[in-house]
Amino acid sequence: MPKLHVITYGCQMNEYDSERAAGLLTQFGHYELTDSPAEADLILLNTCSIREKAEEKVFSKLGELRPLKGRNPDLVIGVMGCMAQLQKERIRQRAPSVDLVFGSPAIARVGELVDRVRRERRPVLEVGEAPLVKLTTRPRRPSLKAFVTVMEGCEKHCTFCVVPVTRGRERSHPPETILAEIQELARQGVREVTLLGQTVNAYGRDLAPPTDLAALLERVNEIDGLARVRFVTSNPYNLTSRLIGALRDVPKVCESLHLPLQSGSNRILAAMNRGYTRERYLELIAELKETVPGIALSTDLIVGFPGETEEDFAQTVDMVERVGYDSLFAFRYSRRPGTPAATLPGQVPEDVKARRNTRILEVAERVSAPKAVALEGRELEVLVDGASKRDRRQLAGRTRCHRVVNFDGGGRVDVGEIVQVRITQAMPHSLRGALVEEGAHVC
Repeated sequence: MPKLHVITYGCQMNEYDSERAAGLLTQFGHYELTDSPAEADLILLNTCSIREKAEEKVFSKLGELRPLKGRNPDLVIGVMGCMAQLQKERIRQRAPSVDLVFGSPAIARVGELVDRVRRERRPVLEVGEAPLVKLTTRPRRPSLKAFVTVMEGCEKHCTFCVVPVTRGRERSHPPETILAEIQELARQGVREVTLLGQTVNAYGRDLAPPTDLAALLERVNEIDGLARVRFVTSNPYNLTSRLIGALRDVPKVCESLHLPLQSGSNRILAAMNRGYTRERYLELIAELKETVPGIALSTDLIVGFPGETEEDFAQTVDMVERVGYDSLFAFRYSRRPGTPAATLPGQVPEDVKARRNTRILEVAERVSAPKAVALEGRELEVLVDGASKRDRRQLAGRTRCHRVVNFDGGGRVDVGEIVQVRITQAMPHSLRGALVEEGAHVC
């Protein structure tokens, strides 16, 4: 049987898309998965275009894979995902060993496209729009956790972002198809699902009749066997009091939220076309903390956006300190072809971006450390994932607020169980704890 090797770059949506593509190629016995590219008859790279560095990683990998074509002339190499949608012909120009380039809308036809490459013996390019299709195939039995796409595309048109080009307009999957997928996952032993969308909290407004993410969460909560529900990524513009209330009132929805800020400067937020101000963002944070006491907050930040001054950056630092994030992801601004920001005046030098990136990460670590220390002595609910990476004799799991906890299960705990653990020590990136018989507080 021919073998398939899949390499994934980028976000959770890409991980989900890779599973769907591999599932379609393996479900009828056409391919079997291999971890070795040298053994593969088909290699698919699922790519990301959010930053230039991500694209260069793909071209580097394609260079590494090129010699495999010499040893196996029948090897098919395909590039899929956002970079395929955005770069198109450039991929073929820089990497002539690539046989297939297709965007995310064409995933449902991956088998047909691969067959076409083999039959016609020439490169195939497929990056046009296609009808929204809900694919639930997966190459392997899912583990304890799974991603489920509830909507695709984005219409926010932030000036730095390529997603509206690579993923298209916002389109929501009907609730019934989402619920059916999650019910099957729960039947197979999945305990936690993360609902995915480029702007997930805009879910449902394009459906007839319209619905919203809060209503979907309420229905997902009723699925037997499922223990936890998360969702990413939310846009502050679409965050409603109703959804904030769902974070408090829907039992299986975890008390954590990823809410990208991108910048703390109103001037830069306007240049980014984000659709909110720092004042509005702080109002949302205040409502979140009042409605869901102890909620864990994370964010995305871009440093060095065109025109960003030291004062603009200082306002971002101020926001990190005011909000008190549990964690954050900071990125240096990267020019993306075809985006308005790529041609804006005042492009920031790379050394300045690097300095600001280091600074914001230092501030984030300083702000988050006391929040971790405050958990010492508390008893938290932990979903056991498996063996600890630090010590294979111990177990590891995550709290509802998404913190990693390492503890000794004493041979009494199985993977997939939810247990109560008393936190004994806060580490920089994880917690240590001790198993207890009964729990009290939940993070």
